[in-house]
Order: sequence, then structure tokens, then C-alpha cells
Amino acid sequence: MLAKDERMLSHTLKIPKSNEVTILQSQKVGLHNRRFHYSDVMWQFMNQLRWLFVSRWLVLMVALLISPVASAEMVDNLYEAQVPVVGQSAEARAGGIRNAFSRVLVKVSGDRGLLKNPDLTRLLKKAAGLIQQYRYKSLESTGTDTTSASPDRLLWVRFDERAVNRLLRESGVPVWGGTRPSILAWLGQEEGARRGLVSPEQEQYLKRRLNRVAGRRGLTFMWPLMDVEDRNAIQVSDLWGGFEENIRRASDRYLPDVILVGRMTQQGKNSWRGEWLLYLPGKVNRWQARANSKVALASEGLNQAADALALRFAPQQVSQGMTEIRLRVHGLTRLADYVLVKDYLQSLAMIEHLDLLSAGPEKVNFLVRIQGNREVLERGIQLGAVLEPVEPHEYEVADEAVQPGVVVGESLVYRLR
Repeated sequence: MLAKDERMLSHTLKIPKSNEVTILQSQKVGLHNRRFHYSDVMWQFMNQLRWLFVSRWLVLMVALLISPVASAEMVDNLYEAQVPVVGQSAEARAGGIRNAFSRVLVKVSGDRGLLKNPDLTRLLKKAAGLIQQYRYKSLESTGTDTTSASPDRLLWVRFDERAVNRLLRESGVPVWGGTRPSILAWLGQEEGARRGLVSPEQEQYLKRRLNRVAGRRGLTFMWPLMDVEDRNAIQVSDLWGGFEENIRRASDRYLPDVILVGRMTQQGKNSWRGEWLLYLPGKVNRWQARANSKVALASEGLNQAADALALRFAPQQVSQGMTEIRLRVHGLTRLADYVLVKDYLQSLAMIEHLDLLSAGPEKVNFLVRIQGNREVLERGIQLGAVLEPVEPHEYEVADEAVQPGVVVGESLVYRLR
């Protein structure tokens, strides 16, 4: 690359190869010819070359910052949690560690009902042996409860990722990896004869509560800005009418993987009913829920959305065995492309093992061993917007070679976006 840019710049500057260079000044100003040593010109040349590289890197960094990126999020706090505790005694710490571990198990598995199973409550007894770090944090006082039994600090705990995953798999519990769908929520409310869109800036308590729910479920949760652009793009009637095209179009600016729509109706003083729509790629989930307040209803709606996403994207290894699939990826022109694809595939929870079978011009073949079936892998790959599926006949396959002794029953073909 350096040589190429140097040749290009040399051609542009027309730098001669002699030991001296004569630069003619404009005769209009009556200046005489000046002679410079070749090293002076080369110094100027290298200085321009240096600025060429700097400008190219600046352009590249700006492009990375402003260009749309894959919307699926890599959640990096799945194996940590913080819980309120009273004091720093060993007893309080042990209880806090168990509570923190229960939250981690729910986040990692995607199953909020996991610990309702008596057979799995034994997992909590192993919490202390899986700790990587813990520390105490200050807890802001609300001033409403100052008794000696009220929590006075937070206990933050991080658990060992590999050990937690191994424990869950040995117990037959799915492990939902860090690559998870981002979710955008449009909420509408109906009180009496009035309907309107919920603005997060005007509903701060609701906003904090849903952000907390999303954090406990290990989801990246987005609120619409509800600015002029949003209000021109979507109306409350779109939510109540379930006008999917308008909802998806209004959501495009946020690049979400899935869209949650909630229609919340007050039916009495302590009675709210909600109708929920979860727009997935190529599918829509619908359900209803009831609660005694708007905040409780919205929290339940988000929790049920998280349940649906876990069922769709977390590998259900309890009922499905291991599958080996040959995965071919085209459109790789740089080493960075290969690294991107390999790292992305290794981040998917359902992939237990990834082997490189062969590599050729602009393509690479992997053998992946997954928990679940082919559909599980296809859904996982769909999330990241890194690869797009193509039909095998779009590329020549006659020259594809598989290592001797490798038997693969199914194949998938993708292209780097």
C-alpha cells in the first residue's frame, strides 16, 4: 500500500529521478530559477505522503462513526449483577452473592422462570465458587426508610463466564450468548377518550423502570426520540391499527433488530390492559397482558418480549442435539474481512466449535458444530447484519474442496454484506 501510494503521488508530483531538481518559478513575477537538492524535495514529498495517510485514516474513522452499523448488539455485562445489601457481614455478603447469581442465570439463559424449577435451585449453592470479582458501591438514600434492616449499599459481583456456561449446559439449560437483538419500543396509552404516544422524557419513572427490566434481561433497549421527525413519521393510530409498514418505516432511523409495540388501555382505577406486538424479521408475535398500573403493564410487556426473543434466538439444547454444518462465505477480499467473519461466528451462542476447512480467493469454508438445528444457526446469523444468505448456484462450487474424512450433511452459503 505504501509503495502504491508513493508511486501514485510521485506521478502526480512528477518528481524527476536526477540528483537535483529544478523548479521554475512563475516568470510573471520575474523571479530567477532556484535550485534545490533532491533531499529537500524528497522531504517535501514524504511530508505530503504522511499527510495523505493521515487524511485517509481520518476519512476512514469518520466513515465508521457515521455509517450505519449492524444493529444486533454485543451485550458485555451478562455475567455481572449488583444487588442491595445491609452491611458487609459474611452473612449479608453470602445472601447478596446468591441474589446476584440468580440474576446472572436469568440473563444468561434468557429464562426468567428458571429458578422456579426446584431441581435448578441447587445452582445457587455453587455461586460462591464461580466469583471472579466483587466490590461494594454506595447506595443513594431515598430518605423513606432509615431502619437498620434497610439496604445501605450495593454489592457488585462478576462471575466466571466459562464456568457459568459449563454449569448451565451440564444442567441442560440453554446459554444465550452475548450477540442479542436490539429492541425499539413504541408505546401508546389510552385513558378515557384520550389516546397518545408515550414520550420517555415525559414518563421518567416508566423509562427508568423499563431500562432496569431490559438490563436484568440482558437486552439492548432503545427509546424513540419522539422529536419532530418521529411525530411526523408515526401516529398513535398506526399503533392501534397495527399498520406494520408505517411502524417499520418510522423505526428505520434507529436500525433495530426487533420492534415492540404496546397499546396500553386504562380500564379502571387499578386496572390496565395491554395488547402487544413484537415485529421480528419476517414474523409478528401477538399477546395480551393485564396489570394494576401502567408501569407494571409496560414492565410485563417487555419481559414477555424478552421471553419470546430467548425462545427464538437462544439455542434450546435441552431438546435438540449437536449438528454439524458446512458454512461457505463469499466476498472476503481482505484479511480484515476474514477476521470479522470469524469473530462474529464465534460470538454466536449456538456455535460450539468453528473449524476452518479451506480458504480461497474471496471465499472461505468453515465447519461449524452447533447446539440445535440449521434453523437456529440461520436465525442467529440473521441478527448481526454481517452476512447475507445467497443461493448456492450463485457461485461456482466445482472448485470447492473439503478436507478428507470430513462428512457434512448440510451446507449454508453466505456473502459478506
